[in-house]
Amino acid sequence: MSKRHKDALAIQEGACNPSGIAHAIVNACRETREQNGSPSSDPAVRLMVHQLAFICGVITGAEPLVTGSDTWEQCMEQCRKESEQ
Repeated sequence: MSKRHKDALAIQEGACNPSGIAHAIVNACRETREQNGSPSSDPAVRLMVHQLAFICGVITGAEPLVTGSDTWEQCMEQCRKESEQ
């Protein structure tokens, strides 16, 4: 089970503490690297960064999370799946 996927889902539920989100991002990046992944393409990390950008006013809620072929919905679905394992 991956903690970062559960954390990403919780953060997307409306987390509003920039410091807490930032710490979660650091931990998720570490976890991703330990699993030989790339934090910049990890759906959990991307969802956390999206929420941090939203609460800091960098993006609006209407702006999609899109890089390559992953959408916000695809990232959410993958995190849901990974958090249940």
